[in-house]
Amino acid sequence: MDGAAYELISVGRWPSLREADEHALVVLAMNQDCRVRAEEGAFALEVEPEVGPAVERELALYASEQMPQAAREEPPLTALKPSRIVIWALALLVMFVFQQRDPWMEDRLMNSSEGLFGRHEWWRPFTGLFLHADLGHLAGNIAIGGLFCMTVTSLVGAWRGWFLILLSGVAGNILTTWFHSPDPYFSLGASTATFGALGILVGAGLREVWDSHRLSSLKSLIGPVGGGVALLFLWGVSGGTTDVMAHFMGWGAGCVLGLTVDQSGVQEEKVAA
Repeated sequence: MDGAAYELISVGRWPSLREADEHALVVLAMNQDCRVRAEEGAFALEVEPEVGPAVERELALYASEQMPQAAREEPPLTALKPSRIVIWALALLVMFVFQQRDPWMEDRLMNSSEGLFGRHEWWRPFTGLFLHADLGHLAGNIAIGGLFCMTVTSLVGAWRGWFLILLSGVAGNILTTWFHSPDPYFSLGASTATFGALGILVGAGLREVWDSHRLSSLKSLIGPVGGGVALLFLWGVSGGTTDVMAHFMGWGAGCVLGLTVDQSGVQEEKVAA
């Protein structure tokens, strides 16, 4: 740096040279010059006056990223409500019982390209979520879907959570049906909404990263994106009759909806669930 000492301003002081050098790297990453100067009992980081405010903001963001994980506000595990798995299970079980008593329900209610786009039976992308091929299919959506749905509703509240979950499932079904149309296409099962719930968690995680101004650190994206993609491939592509496209469409719709979740404004809902 060519400037004289009077041309520089201090943007921070640290007790050790290692800490000062660490923060100097932040300034260098901004493509700005800086200098570490030894003072009595401390080390000062100095920069040119015109970049001082921008450097101070970046150092403040860096300091917030280095906060201990426990100090950040995260949804406590005690906020998870297992009773919402029971609600999810009962809704699917009751529908499955009626489906077994009336086999024609599948013809009238399952998701169908001909039914939706040919006969304009708009309810099919929704009602198809509550039908299942057999007990194994049902059990999988109760177990995996229950976990994801419980987490979403605990994060954003029961009413808003279920609305987003069902909306992601309906949107995923519509997109998948549209992609296959005009060829015949049929589908049933809650898995589109199940993976929609997973997508909501990913989108909400990305929104939290954005709101906390931690996008400067790529490691902050590993949790929401990496975890969501890993679970999608772990559970969303297995099985010979798995509708992989519906899983991906539901997951993608959930990601978009999750971006609308402002966790800072979420209040615990007073609902008996």
